[in-house]
Amino acid sequence: MINVAIIGASGFTGLELTKILNKHPFISKLDLYSFNNAGKILSEFTNDSDIKNKELLKFSDLDFNFYQVIFFACPNGTAMKYYEKVDFTKTKVIDLAADYRLDDEKVWEEFYEMKHQNPQLLAEAIYGIPELNRDKIKEAKLVANPGCYPTAAILALYPLLKEHLIEAKNIIIDAKSGYSGAGRNKIDSGLGEKINENFIPYNFSQHRHTPEIIQELSKINNQDVELIFSPQVLPIYRGILETIYVNKNKNTPDEDIQEAFKKHYANENFISYEKSKHIEIKEVALTNNVSISFHSEKSEKITIISAIDNLIKGAAGQAVQNMNIMMDFDETTALINE
Repeated sequence: MINVAIIGASGFTGLELTKILNKHPFISKLDLYSFNNAGKILSEFTNDSDIKNKELLKFSDLDFNFYQVIFFACPNGTAMKYYEKVDFTKTKVIDLAADYRLDDEKVWEEFYEMKHQNPQLLAEAIYGIPELNRDKIKEAKLVANPGCYPTAAILALYPLLKEHLIEAKNIIIDAKSGYSGAGRNKIDSGLGEKINENFIPYNFSQHRHTPEIIQELSKINNQDVELIFSPQVLPIYRGILETIYVNKNKNTPDEDIQEAFKKHYANENFISYEKSKHIEIKEVALTNNVSISFHSEKSEKITIISAIDNLIKGAAGQAVQNMNIMMDFDETTALINE
């Protein structure tokens, strides 16, 4: 049994994390902390009957080393301010923001427009996609939980790049997300009204997830990957659907594509794949699942569809999956919907 803390529990991701961890059988104490909402009850932020009576504690009262696992469900730039307070021989940290996702300090500072306060940890943090980095996560003290868009894109492309079945250039990722991905502050500031009966493209070529996707796909491919990433906001609360266009390497048969997904994902609990299926967000909403399909064109092109719940597999669920691996629990604990 372990003690767990969530910092930033009143945000969209923090609430999802609280819901999942509240039913985790190996957690003896779950404490929720907040910078700005200490003393409030979660009923002010959610109607979920299982957690609405929980109180938010004052962040300044947190004893970092009382907990075996601490989750930072906070804005970018938060977790890196407090690393000196953590004794990593006693406590494991999972950051759901972007503080440790990029390897290159200069790239991080360019895209996040702030000075990184402990760049020495960038090389030590493990990028937390379990299906790719399970063995490293098992030994990790600090896990950088991936972004939601990158999770859907990387898992869709990983088997094909790993097996060298597609070109590593001219990849187009057409990504659509529910508006919860923008966070509570942006929605309260007017995005909620703006997205009503609307569909909004944003941050083309400037999105902070672009270098993250390129970095991880290039590692898989062992050479630089070239891509276009086009994010858009849908008028729905949760879910991501990405339509990805790639070129097959010359004379790659469909059977090899299917075999690559089978080779890498046949034993994965949360990933399903199927040729020619038209995937919908509803298939994965409220789950930690990833649904992938591929569609062959008459030319040497393939269309891949990837869908996840941005708040669960794209954030809180994947974070718990990482914790389960780090603490040597069954990976599916608290993540399989009954």
